[in-house]
Amino acid sequence: MSKKRKKKNGGLSLVIFILVIAAIGTGVYFAKNGKMTTPTSAENSKQGGEVSSDITSSEDKKDEEVTYLAYPDLSEEERQVLERYSNNNDYKVIPVSGSKFKGYLVAIYEPQRIHAVITGKRGSDGEYVDKMVSDNNAILGINAGGFLDPDFNGDGEEPLGLTISKNKMLVTDKYPDKRGGVVGFDTNNKLVLEALDSSTVASRGIRDCISFGPYLIVNGEAKQMTGSGAFGPKGRSARSVIGQREDGIVLLLCVDGDRTKGEGATLPEVIDIMKKYGTVNASNLDGGTSCQLVVDGKMINDPTSLNGEHRSRPVASAFVLEKDGQNNGDNSAIK
Repeated sequence: MSKKRKKKNGGLSLVIFILVIAAIGTGVYFAKNGKMTTPTSAENSKQGGEVSSDITSSEDKKDEEVTYLAYPDLSEEERQVLERYSNNNDYKVIPVSGSKFKGYLVAIYEPQRIHAVITGKRGSDGEYVDKMVSDNNAILGINAGGFLDPDFNGDGEEPLGLTISKNKMLVTDKYPDKRGGVVGFDTNNKLVLEALDSSTVASRGIRDCISFGPYLIVNGEAKQMTGSGAFGPKGRSARSVIGQREDGIVLLLCVDGDRTKGEGATLPEVIDIMKKYGTVNASNLDGGTSCQLVVDGKMINDPTSLNGEHRSRPVASAFVLEKDGQNNGDNSAIK
């Protein structure tokens, strides 16, 4: 064999050796960093990341993770919100817990499908959230505002404060809720937390809202809790909360707690949870026995009454996630 031929073969061997080393390095990187599934398109654009060409919504990829490596240094909470499956465009359920409470956080990726609804028996009775979900073409829901209760019978028949659903005013501010103000979405699908009334909501473009409070986080700033009882900084109770991240993802939080046993979450504790998951605006919703988080037709939390009974009660309003007309099983949960 000529020296020229030997030289050529030697060069080819070197190239093959380099390719093998590169492949091993890539494998080590994947082993260390794992798989990251696709975040929202808004988040992807914001971070400037590139999505793998493996991303598809076709049936043959339905149950596979979509590789996404643009976020190697995410916190565990960010990973839980952004890591998704190729067929998941609706929601994701994330268990949460503290020293005296447990519950669930739901990430919703398309805020334009969230609407405020009220009991179909207004004037005579409230309804459970699962009924509101099924009656409003929805797949999940959480209890929302308070209700007028002059006789303290807790029947939830009349929503308290301004309530709007799909641009239609259902309840005026005749009986305002003074704990916070409007909690709802404008036409840009941004969560609005402002003290508005029936004469100003139109100019703010509010499409869906209820009225409640207190506000917990406003424009990234956590509010200081004052007072006593369940709304004080040390008061524990079952809690329902709605919030939104800067990337538009909406977070619904529902935590359980039996007040007869000193259980539940304080408002500073739920603020801490929402902050960890990237919330920039958040409001408290009606709590205690009213707390109901319904997913796929079932209440997944475990509310208790004031005497410790494991039950919920009819409520006046809820936030629901409307169906998108696709039956592709697009939901997931972290066990």
